[in-house]
Amino acid sequence: MNQRIAGLKDFIQELNQGVREKNLYEFVGESLKETMGEPVQIRRAKAFQHVLERTEQVVLPYELITGTMLGQCPLKKDLMSKEEQREKAVTTLDTYLDGKKKNVVTDEIIFDEEHVKSFEENFGSKKSRWSLMARVYQDSSIPYEDLQDLISDMKVRYKDKDIEPYEIGRELERAFKINYDPESKKLFDELPYFIGNHISLNYDRIIREGLKSTRDRVQILGNETKDQKKKEYYQAAVIAADAVIAFIHRYAETAVKTGEERLVSVKRSEELNKISKVLHTVAESPASNFYEAVQLMWMLHIIANIQGGSALSLGRMDQYLYPFYQKDLESSEITEEFAKELLSCVWLKVNEPRMRTVESVTLGGIDRDGNDASNDLTRICLQVAADVRVPYPNIGLRINKKNPEWLYEEAILTTGSGSGQPMLLNDEVWIQSLMKLGFPREDANDYYNMGCVELEVPGKQPSYGVCEAIAFPVLIEEVMRKYRDGIYEILTFDDYFSAYKNELNIAIGADYEEAAEKKRLMKDRCYDPYSSLLIDGCIENGKDMLQGGSELPMEWSVYAYGIGTAADSLYAVKKVVFEDKSMTLKHLDEVLNADFEGYEYERRLLADCGEHYGNDQSNVDGIANEVLDYFTQHVDALNERGLGDVFVSTLFGYFFHIYHGEIAKATPDGRKKGEPFSDSMGPSQGKDVNGPTRLLNSVLALDADKITGAFALSFKMNSSFFADESGRTAMKQLLKTYIEEGGPQIQVYTTNAEDLKDAMIHPDKHRDLIVRVGGYCEFFVDLDRTLQKEILSRTIYGE
Repeated sequence: MNQRIAGLKDFIQELNQGVREKNLYEFVGESLKETMGEPVQIRRAKAFQHVLERTEQVVLPYELITGTMLGQCPLKKDLMSKEEQREKAVTTLDTYLDGKKKNVVTDEIIFDEEHVKSFEENFGSKKSRWSLMARVYQDSSIPYEDLQDLISDMKVRYKDKDIEPYEIGRELERAFKINYDPESKKLFDELPYFIGNHISLNYDRIIREGLKSTRDRVQILGNETKDQKKKEYYQAAVIAADAVIAFIHRYAETAVKTGEERLVSVKRSEELNKISKVLHTVAESPASNFYEAVQLMWMLHIIANIQGGSALSLGRMDQYLYPFYQKDLESSEITEEFAKELLSCVWLKVNEPRMRTVESVTLGGIDRDGNDASNDLTRICLQVAADVRVPYPNIGLRINKKNPEWLYEEAILTTGSGSGQPMLLNDEVWIQSLMKLGFPREDANDYYNMGCVELEVPGKQPSYGVCEAIAFPVLIEEVMRKYRDGIYEILTFDDYFSAYKNELNIAIGADYEEAAEKKRLMKDRCYDPYSSLLIDGCIENGKDMLQGGSELPMEWSVYAYGIGTAADSLYAVKKVVFEDKSMTLKHLDEVLNADFEGYEYERRLLADCGEHYGNDQSNVDGIANEVLDYFTQHVDALNERGLGDVFVSTLFGYFFHIYHGEIAKATPDGRKKGEPFSDSMGPSQGKDVNGPTRLLNSVLALDADKITGAFALSFKMNSSFFADESGRTAMKQLLKTYIEEGGPQIQVYTTNAEDLKDAMIHPDKHRDLIVRVGGYCEFFVDLDRTLQKEILSRTIYGE
């Protein structure tokens, strides 16, 4: 890491320490007040335009690629003192407890019937708490570290009161929200100002075509059409294109003005003038070189974030930027080191304040025609990730039999750096899965990882549809409740498993109904003119991407996770209750309802009953596979119900293993009430005791061919294992074998128990410690303490 990049990293790290407000609601509200009575789509476009006009522009020190959200997210100045925080926390919890006594407390935030909820609202309004890491801790009036301290203090203060730990966290999160102008927020919600998120926009097309050419094409189509709805779309698209062009030109002027400020060196002034020229060019024209292509890509990306986007992907960057790099390298207009410097700026800027979770990039794989797509830029991106060591962008490295050997070697070196990157995606599995859903082979060949691990076709699909996540272990709680109530008659394990599958089917059906209702609410109400400029099909069809304009259909993800806890629990019921008959089902129900209090013998009997998923043991692995098989078949069956979109099975849980685990009762594997579930497709924490090969064999025993949306398997290695060639070679062979045997995905990260423990006590000493959480990475010290403890409890291989 050279001096410039080190300086930029330190500067961005420092920026992330403060509490930031956002002006988005205010800016949107200002516009919506002026456009009353106009069509919703036009009001949405003018609001976007107003946001870009009002957002202050900032050029950071050191950077060679510019564009930031900081101008829209000023530091909050009137922070509470620690004493004021504590007083508010006590008042909040006392009021909540008083309401509990009077039975007037509701666990969920209730929205208006026709309210179109954002991704964060969808999950943050539920019974559990939401802010399990600093990056999702949005719109809050105190620093994340202060919230963590308050939660810890209040758990002690209220330990003998009628309040659960998760309730303390949830109520404090809600109490310390920034109070934005209610009129602006009301207008924002009523429009609604819906933003394209969990998406990859077609930056490649704009880089090659240019913004002015795109704008002119839209204008011509708008003039030619007689269809009023299409005419409205084209009018909104022109407004959005003009706003983007003006914003980039303005940034060019901002760069010049920054270079004219006092204390700016001559060298830095020259750099800023060069940045200005690049910006003026790409504001309207196609990119002609690598520098211009990278700057335009970033400017399009930051604009998507400025308007409020979340989980945005840079897509297959090494593919669409490579022709520019190759041409410049051959003509000696660029060096590899300068290309690395430009990309290092991008890597660091993805980690600026208010860049929303989870920004991603996809590397390697094959191209649309099926040829090996790995290139020198693939290698450079991996080396940049190893050098700068930041959590984002979340790298999906596509692997297939056509890739050269060096791709594995670079992946191992990047992982060994402690960056937590990359995860490996198996092309053989995912291309076939996408084709089964009906996608053409060329599009399936072109897939990317959206945000964390979810898979889509870049630049051709609208926002990813999100339904309520299904926790496999929670369904066991429902089986036990209905058995207790006499709804299920259970005499054999087959009866028990049938009841479990029925509950799984009910949960899948509820997700379908949720998707259908969300789609109903979106019709003729939700628009994103900017994103629809950059999604193929919209311009040609004259429709917004959220109104059916995209070339390929919307995906609705049916998430499920916690297979380890579920499989271990179901196996324990089968073994202890129905095979060994060591306890009755009725007694098991009593034990679970008591949270094992007074039943330690029974808890040990269940927890140590012989087999655990993740150890290559056929009985429990067979149960896991049966659950998975039932789930994937019934999700796939939703595609026969005529909604017009695509439903996909997604085996991934973000941080929901904590989110749901905190509110769930005890489970038959010995897990107590409130403890975490297993993460995504991983084993129960600490239960995989037979080594890494056995864990991977358990995963390979699952029929992954039927999974259509995503899969996440975390794999934790001691950092010392990568210190010498023999360890790296062994790891490469292990991963290669796993992929070649059909493993769909894996994400290896390095750490050691001592560093994790010390980081919980001395966070300032471990600011750069990166871990894998779900399908993504994060700085360990920026995680909630419960999540930190859960990661610490996972098995570390290679010790």
